[in-house]
Amino acid sequence: MKKIFKKLFSVDRIDLIKKNLKKKNPISLEIGVHRGDLSKQLFLNFSPQKLILVDPWMVFDELVYKKSWYGNTENFGQKKQDLYFEEVNDYFKKEILNNEVEIHRTTSDEYFINNKYKFDLIYIDGNHLYDFVKQDILNSLKFINDEGIIVLDDYKLKGWWSDGVTRAIDYFVNTKKLKILESHNLFNYHHQCILQKLDT
Repeated sequence: MKKIFKKLFSVDRIDLIKKNLKKKNPISLEIGVHRGDLSKQLFLNFSPQKLILVDPWMVFDELVYKKSWYGNTENFGQKKQDLYFEEVNDYFKKEILNNEVEIHRTTSDEYFINNKYKFDLIYIDGNHLYDFVKQDILNSLKFINDEGIIVLDDYKLKGWWSDGVTRAIDYFVNTKKLKILESHNLFNYHHQCILQKLDT
């Protein structure tokens, strides 16, 4: 049944962001880059004034990560992450030289300590465990412009992360820190959640 709804009502996440993002040439942050597939789309579709990419590109030995992209289940797991980092750097070589793209190989927590930007778009697709998603949203709230949007991937997907993304979003919505502009459902199929900061 889900496959039928996905086929009939699937929405592209770039189209979804375009619909909700008011600012042109947005100063943008992507947390959790992996192989840079979305990073490339963000740059090509939005011509950001600045695109910041943050990912530690590292594997984790803990059992909870075994089924994740970052689980160290293979002897060459870290080598694979190193390769992904190099691929993203190579792709954006010109944009890095032009100061349009910055790549930070670090955790999002570490990045935010010295961040100097206010963002119009923050896309969160990093560690999906509840505490990490909650911290990413908390940090993002400090650096998002008033009309900016925060977008999270894998909303309403339980996965190996035990529904951490959805539970973290629910926490901030219930505590009146964020409002949902648009979110995934069977008739609007994309597993994204578009959020905006509420005035407090």
